[in-house]
Amino acid sequence: MKERSLGSTGVKVSPIGLGCWALGGNSYGNIRDEESLGALETAWDSGANFYDTADVYGEGHSENLIGKFLKGKPRDKIFVATKAGWDFYPADRKPFQRAADASGKISHAGHHKNFEPAYLRFACEQSLRRLGTEAIDLYQLHNPSLEQIQRGEAVGVLEKLKKEGKIRFLGISVHTEAEALAAIEDPRMEALQVIFNLLDQRMKEKVFSEAQRKRVGILAREPLASGLLTGKYAPSHEFPKNDHRRRWNAEKREIDWKKIRLLQDVLKDQNISLQQAALEYILAFEAVTVVIPGAKTPAQVTGNLQASAAPRLTAETVLALRELYGNELVFKQGLIPR
Repeated sequence: MKERSLGSTGVKVSPIGLGCWALGGNSYGNIRDEESLGALETAWDSGANFYDTADVYGEGHSENLIGKFLKGKPRDKIFVATKAGWDFYPADRKPFQRAADASGKISHAGHHKNFEPAYLRFACEQSLRRLGTEAIDLYQLHNPSLEQIQRGEAVGVLEKLKKEGKIRFLGISVHTEAEALAAIEDPRMEALQVIFNLLDQRMKEKVFSEAQRKRVGILAREPLASGLLTGKYAPSHEFPKNDHRRRWNAEKREIDWKKIRLLQDVLKDQNISLQQAALEYILAFEAVTVVIPGAKTPAQVTGNLQASAAPRLTAETVLALRELYGNELVFKQGLIPR
């Protein structure tokens, strides 16, 4: 795979990496550790060197698995990104009290946000221990609020951790365009993780060009819209209880299915699957450094990596997909407010 530069860091990474949320085992249905480790090994054997996780994925389990995977590997050849900001630790595990988040936000798993300096330092040490590494390649704030980004205090903690050698580069994972633009305004920012896929292309309007101008690397998450862009999940599909996608409401699922039908119509005469087209489409944007589709099995990893190993999406089809998103009103519906 032809590697891409991560902003101004001087680091080059594979254009397709591995998103490791599912490996945590508590958000995308049941998964066996043997399959998770096999997925990690398959990605490595196929030339992918970028692995994105978070401490909250499986409450440390995803990081633990990556730590096992890293043993015996050339550490300087593997780029590990993780995140912190969702506090899942019991009170007796922490040498301090958790500060209440003014937003009151709680994740689907019942975790609270926490970007206090003491907590971020504690979380970083725990991630280093689980990963079994001396330094985290990219440490990211995990979806802070706009106000927290603008204050810059949490980024300041990451800056100190970088100076201490505990992390190499710092970044932020965000939800909204306003959050993304605020993050890019911080001169310390080196990488920005955003949602970007064929169903939700809002970030390309302003964020991509600004990131390029500021030389900030873009990590495109949810490139398959949490699996919807595989075309396997019709609105009638019932997800298991330990799958966060059960939270999707029926109206949104019907709207997204209409979008998928329109996308499939554009691709019907092309020798390419919707899944591969979805990944190749994102790679067509120069602003994107790496696409991080999730996977639970070696077979899923292999399917995702084909988008880089054997690209088939033509420039004409890329243009047609862009025009479809801009011209069809249904693509403005069912979007989570950002």
